[in-house]
Amino acid sequence: MPCRLVAILLLLAAVTGCTSARSPVRREVSGFLDDYSTLREGGPGEVALVYRNPQADWKSYDKVLLEPVTLWRSGRKSLDAVPEEDLLRLVDGLESAVRRRLGEGFGLVENAGPGVMRIRLAITEARASDPILDVLRAHGGAAKAADGPLHPETRRFIEAAQIEGEIRDAATNQLLAAGVDRRRRQGAMPVDTWAEVARAMDFWADRVCSRLEARAGKRQAP
Repeated sequence: MPCRLVAILLLLAAVTGCTSARSPVRREVSGFLDDYSTLREGGPGEVALVYRNPQADWKSYDKVLLEPVTLWRSGRKSLDAVPEEDLLRLVDGLESAVRRRLGEGFGLVENAGPGVMRIRLAITEARASDPILDVLRAHGGAAKAADGPLHPETRRFIEAAQIEGEIRDAATNQLLAAGVDRRRRQGAMPVDTWAEVARAMDFWADRVCSRLEARAGKRQAP
């Protein structure tokens, strides 16, 4: 079934902040990104691991093609403890928050072309070295609205999952930015209830999309 979660919003922050010297990252990876060796440790305001193309012309982009988010896990049974409906709620809530906020500064398109950024994101709880990897893809549709506290396994999933993503020129496939992030406990917004999940989605959508807009010359950086 399709899966997304609020922390995915952090990935868009890979296009913000200043560029520093590249440091190769050596650790267990999921295999979602093509090349992890380009990633460096992120600084203040950045995701945990980040790469930005110093030659990217951000101001030439005014449209976004957001690909369906995927979830990479180690085998089909590895997330059975998380209620399926909760995963669907996270997908739908995140999709609404990201698309709504991106739509304020960029045209949302379905096809590649000049001036289009392609954003590709995944939630990863997998290792490329595992013998079996299962990739879940979104198929659309709305999940039932939820209220009250999160299921304990859903909360643990949000806390533990790693988020990976990349931004490319949709016409040329040039890599513009890539990143890997995880939920930060210090200073992080609480996500113990569905209401807090919704607030966190809106907060991060506004924060990271504002910075993306600033990078593209659409507004002053926050």
